[in-house]
Amino acid sequence: MIVWLLFMIIFPYIFILFYYFFGVRKHSSKNKKNSLNLEKPQQSPSSHPIDNLIFAHNIAPASDNNNLTLYTNSQDAYSAFITALRSAKKSIDLAAYVVKIDDVTETIFALLLKKAKEGVKVRLIIDAIGSYKLYLWQNPLKELRDAGVVVDFFAPVFSLKNITKLNLRYHRKIFIIDNETLFSGGMNLSSEYMGETYEQDRWLDLMFEAKGDIVKSYVDVFSSDIAYMHNQETILLDSTPNIVGEHSLQALPSGPDVKGDALLEVILNSIYTAKNRIWIITPYFIPDEFILQAMKIASHKGIDVKIITPKNSNHAIADFARSGYIRNLYEFGIDVVLYEGKMIHAKAMLFDDETLILGSSNLDYRSLLLNYEIVTISYAKEHIEQMHSWMKSLINTDHSKLKDASRIRRIFENSARIFASQL
Repeated sequence: MIVWLLFMIIFPYIFILFYYFFGVRKHSSKNKKNSLNLEKPQQSPSSHPIDNLIFAHNIAPASDNNNLTLYTNSQDAYSAFITALRSAKKSIDLAAYVVKIDDVTETIFALLLKKAKEGVKVRLIIDAIGSYKLYLWQNPLKELRDAGVVVDFFAPVFSLKNITKLNLRYHRKIFIIDNETLFSGGMNLSSEYMGETYEQDRWLDLMFEAKGDIVKSYVDVFSSDIAYMHNQETILLDSTPNIVGEHSLQALPSGPDVKGDALLEVILNSIYTAKNRIWIITPYFIPDEFILQAMKIASHKGIDVKIITPKNSNHAIADFARSGYIRNLYEFGIDVVLYEGKMIHAKAMLFDDETLILGSSNLDYRSLLLNYEIVTISYAKEHIEQMHSWMKSLINTDHSKLKDASRIRRIFENSARIFASQL
């Protein structure tokens, strides 16, 4: 909000046009994607405070009828994903922010083509900005489309219909096979994220595979997204319980199509109610001011607050913009681990031994308040222990702190915070 007020004072006439294109977070007119068309939850929430908070947003409560496998190794994630694609019998629905043409996507596209020719219904949602190279040169998609694969670019740039939504990007990662198996997390479709063999420069990231009731929540979100793109009514799956395990999981979508800011509320609530530990891993750290203040309060209460983020991400401007936030946290004794290894693209939040949040959302303003995102909340002890172990292994490797900065640099760093919300 500060950036818009400043812009309005300095450039009042340009501000009106600029705000029209980039200032709107939620769309309200009926011809826009203003609300996820999901069923009203039938069952009551559990006693967990997060479950009750999410239920108040008309989002389905947690279910214990799930099985989730967490992958911290890119080869394992790729192997499981490819195996699932090969086993598809009825449908394959994929949605990603980044799709790049390389050896990984060539293998995936070949499988999608094969399945489409076998009669499997294949649909693909790709963000037009995140995959701008593929959007501008769509020839690699021609064979898929000719075989009946539905390929849609979300909010295409050269479309008057989307002219006011260019700043609201589709950052969800949803990979569903036969409406029974779900893959999600931080990984997009590219060799940067996953692959058959080890690559030195591949990013550190997370993916999970899930079966059970959680799949329906993701199916409903995907169905709502693609129905919007085709101006159709959303067709939802029935609510028959699918019992395949005992993991307690909950899906939480967020973005312009979700009323309110449930994800931000859940994170704030989790920080304020934490008793021992708040560990967060994120590739980009440009937090909302409310989250920043909540972390400071948690530190005053003696809670172990740690932020794990790459020393050098793939966005130098974002790295510069985060510096003011990090130095501010240093002043309150909060440990910000600048990982010196490869790029970290994983997104996860660990609160005490009670809650694990993982999915597509970074801990930055864009993910929390602008983009279309989706996360899964796990209350299962084994997932919490696995994530704690993985985070600890990163903390125990080489990492550093920001070097002392001159007064001039600090002025520029703090000034960058004014515009950080649009990065």
